[in-house]
Formats: sequence, C-alpha cells, structure tokens
Amino acid sequence: MPNSPRSADKEYLSGPRVPKARRFDLDQVADLNKETNPLGLGHMMPTGEKFAEECGKLGIERSSHVVLYDTMGIFSSPRAAYTFKAFGHEKVSVLDGGLPRWIAEGYQTESGSPVKWSTTNYSSKAANAGWVRSYEEMVRNSEKSDDEIEIVLDHRSLARYTGEAPEPRPGLSSGHIPKSLPLPFTEYLIPSSDSKPYTSYRPIEELRQILVDAAGGEEAWTKLAQGEKSLVFTCGSGMTAAIGWLANELVKEARLGGAKKTALYDESWTGYALREKSVIIKGSE
Repeated sequence: MPNSPRSADKEYLSGPRVPKARRFDLDQVADLNKETNPLGLGHMMPTGEKFAEECGKLGIERSSHVVLYDTMGIFSSPRAAYTFKAFGHEKVSVLDGGLPRWIAEGYQTESGSPVKWSTTNYSSKAANAGWVRSYEEMVRNSEKSDDEIEIVLDHRSLARYTGEAPEPRPGLSSGHIPKSLPLPFTEYLIPSSDSKPYTSYRPIEELRQILVDAAGGEEAWTKLAQGEKSLVFTCGSGMTAAIGWLANELVKEARLGGAKKTALYDESWTGYALREKSVIIKGSE
C-alpha cells in the first residue's frame, strides 16, 4: 500500500516464513520500462521475458507447482497467482489464510538466510490474450451501450468508489469509472479476528452469490457464465482486483457457473484517475 513503512525484504529474511519459501516480489516482477509504463505505476504486468527471467532466478520450472502466500491471509497472493496464470503456468495455488494461518495452526516456520536453490531456464511466453485491459479499452467500454458493455467490478471501498473518502495516494481524486459497479474486496473475505488473525475466503457458494449480486443478478450472471459478456476486475492499483479474479476462479473450479471471460484492469483506479482527461463519476450511480 502507498506510504507503508514496511520492508518485505527484511520481513522475509527475519522471518518467520514457511520453510524453503522464496520471495516473489510483485514490484520487481513487473513492468519497470518508462516507455510501456509511463506513469511509473507499481506491480504492472511484466513482459513474458521479464517474468521468465525472474522465475528462473527463483529456481521455478514450467512443471513446478507454485504455492503463493502473503502475510495478511488473502491480499497480494491472488495477484501473484493471476500473474503466473496469465503467463500460462499450470500448477498454481494460493495458501488460504496465508502465513498467519500457517502459524496459528502450528506449522513449522524458519527465519534467517534461506536455503540456496539452483536457477533454472524458465521458458518465456507472452501473456494470455485478453487477460489485461488497458486504459483505452476501459474508456471505450464505458462508452458502450448496456447491451454491449463488459461488466466492471471496482474492488475499492464503497466510500472511495462514491468519492466520499480520499484515495491513499495524496492528491489523487476518488470516484469511479463510468458504468463500473462497486464490490469492495473485503466482501469476499472472512475478516481477521482474535481467534483467527488473518483473512480467508468465504465458502464458495457465498463467493458466487457475492459476485452474482454485484454483477446485477442472476440474469446478468448467466450471460457471464455462458461467455456472452466479459467480467473485468479493477481496484486501486491492480492488487486487490485479483482477489475477485481468484474468487471467480474458485467458483468455476467448483462448477458453480463462474464467469467464463475475465480480465484485470492492470493500472486500475490510480492509472485512470491520474489522467486529466478521464471522466470521473462521484456518487453511487
């Protein structure tokens, strides 16, 4: 999050962490090129070559089963999973409840310098077509008729969506993209508590209903489940939008009729609102 004083590198090294875990840095495995990322936004989708290079450094092979976790329970790990799947990696899982749940349930941890691993030659592939939406695509979509429009779910807080609360980034306007619909990412999650100091996903049947309600009801959802329309996830910076993406993947995996065609607006609200020409809607409409 912007303005956070935490150092993920220091936390990884000092521990605790899952034994033999390797640190996957979403701000390093990202598009750092000023020509393709002119706004200098964090954790933007990397090129296939960059992704392959970083995976090779971590000793990952195309056949590896990659299990991802974060230190909040469910927060950044779905974005990492989305990145792997976008580049065609087949075996990808997210540890529900993350490191806090691992610790709370009494599993072994380690700290200090990690065990060294061998690098690999991870093969490079381009990202799956249609998985990432650009600013221009989002603007064009907002100008379409209700029959043609892709359904866009905004995963920021409702107060940021309506413009009542400020954005974490100083000077950035709150509000929302025209015709986008609000669905705070926290709705998908069982919140942290004294007995369970981590967030985790709600039961899959509940995830489906949350998505159905946000998308406009069963009729709208049927069109998504049949692939007649696409579902696009957005948030503040492209991180928590992936929580929604993974929720839909879980619904699909359970054969409960998840949206067939999905995408993520990589720049999300930060990229949209930074552009002076963007149309920003305030209020609940």
